[in-house]
Amino acid sequence: MRIRAVVVALLISSAILALGWWVRQSRKTPAPAGRDVTGVEARQSAGTSLTPAQPAVPESNSSLKPSAAQPSEPKEHSFRGTVEKVDANARTLTINGENVPGWMAAMTMTYRVDKDESLRVKAGDRIIAKVYDGDFSTLHEVRTAAGPTPGATAGPTAGPTPGPTAGAKPANANELPPLSWVCTTPGEEGVLEDKPGKCPQSGVPLVPVRIVTAYSCLKFQSFIQDKPGVCPVDRSELVPITVSLYFTCGNDSNVRELDPGTCADGSNRIKGYERRSHGDHNPRHGGQFFMADDNWHHLEGTFVRPNVFRVYFYDDFTRPLAIAGFAGTVTTTDSDGRDIGAPITIRPGRTKDRNTLEMRLPGTTLPASFALRVKFKADDKERVFDFTFPDYSKEPAAAPPAAVAAQPAGTPNALVVRTPAGGGTPAPSPQTNGNVTGGSVPIYPFTAAGNSIAPEEALPTTTAELLAELAKRAQSVKTLLEQGNLSAVWYPAIGAKDVALTLEQNHMNDVPEARRAEMASAVKRLTLAAWQIDAAGDLGNRERLLPLYRDFSAAIADIQTIYGTR
Repeated sequence: MRIRAVVVALLISSAILALGWWVRQSRKTPAPAGRDVTGVEARQSAGTSLTPAQPAVPESNSSLKPSAAQPSEPKEHSFRGTVEKVDANARTLTINGENVPGWMAAMTMTYRVDKDESLRVKAGDRIIAKVYDGDFSTLHEVRTAAGPTPGATAGPTAGPTPGPTAGAKPANANELPPLSWVCTTPGEEGVLEDKPGKCPQSGVPLVPVRIVTAYSCLKFQSFIQDKPGVCPVDRSELVPITVSLYFTCGNDSNVRELDPGTCADGSNRIKGYERRSHGDHNPRHGGQFFMADDNWHHLEGTFVRPNVFRVYFYDDFTRPLAIAGFAGTVTTTDSDGRDIGAPITIRPGRTKDRNTLEMRLPGTTLPASFALRVKFKADDKERVFDFTFPDYSKEPAAAPPAAVAAQPAGTPNALVVRTPAGGGTPAPSPQTNGNVTGGSVPIYPFTAAGNSIAPEEALPTTTAELLAELAKRAQSVKTLLEQGNLSAVWYPAIGAKDVALTLEQNHMNDVPEARRAEMASAVKRLTLAAWQIDAAGDLGNRERLLPLYRDFSAAIADIQTIYGTR
């Protein structure tokens, strides 16, 4: 029995050794062409490496080009557009980009490049580059394209452009741009497709639009026209933006059609323009403009005398975004983006729009490079943005006041500026001040800092007190409108928006869970209406203010109903 047991043990051992040799040999043999190796790839991505270890790659603030060999890395997209500006010192290109389905809608934006030779392009060049999911600020492998790109998405940037800021037009001036399909639901405004379908999150059917390039005042967004020119408010050069084109009737603004036609009174429909999410990435303060990877937050970094690093925050329509809950640090970096200083906490600025973080950095010399690390919420991830300033940032200068020809009556979506009897310069609004860029100043006192405002009292902290403050500011808007004091309406409107954002940020637990999405929608509508009231009030446009006030009041009422105070 003992001899038999020994023999059996030897046989089993031999079988195990033979099996081990066979497994080792099979691992050395490459899989035949067409063989499914998904299982091996799955194990590799799960952390079990079947290949020799690779040297570790140090982390960097700059985006690295993803490798196509790694299936877990971001998806690659082909990017096309027209160069509008080359900044060799900042190593950036400003590109009027075409729609990239699944990555970004058509828009003009400033990008970093992965290689210095990419900066050899010039304004007016059409380019092709690679971009990757999750990185909306870097172009990889930029190269010039010879002429129009076959099969490119038609729209505001399709075809060659005659200059760095001119928008592309169809060959026939009467030819309409093709249809695109967009989402109109809150939070999905950036979705743009080239065929019908449904919004990815809400499931709501996509809406057809015609997307074109138009031109607007940089700081007075309600003025839009279809060609370059001069802003009739502050005489600054108009900037290109991406808009939706529609057709309406002069005597019935509720008409919104995708095609020309005839109105009920027999007159021809006229063109109208509507701003698009991500359609305006023009820096407001002469800085560098970037978009966060959440497709919502946008920021503009500036470096102004006396060595103040200031960051402006905006939403996806480039409207100032209050910095409720924001926190950030700034670190001096070298030319390669490596930190060479300790992080310094940046503080809220005291500008009219309450949308800035800033810090004075004494001893900084030009050119200067910084890394901004910012969180939009306390529990949010930290996002990093790199800025290089060869010189101090300069506010876009408005031209000296001059006579402005009146727009023809009925011109759609263009600001009507009436010339006083006898000619001359249009009468200034009550807020006009020639010493302030843009010609508009707040009605409350400035501090000695010149570009900051005297701080107001802090908002209350309880839900009941905030709701009372919201009602008080809403009543102030109503009273000022009734009095005709249009230049002062912006202050309580923006204040009401701040109160609503504070409620959403700090007191959402007081809202039933089933109604929290409704609350978020009401706050977003209130924010939009407040900024539109601000712009229309600056222009003294009562006709434009009244429908905006209805939207504003409806959002206020919804918030009060949700909290049970109405």
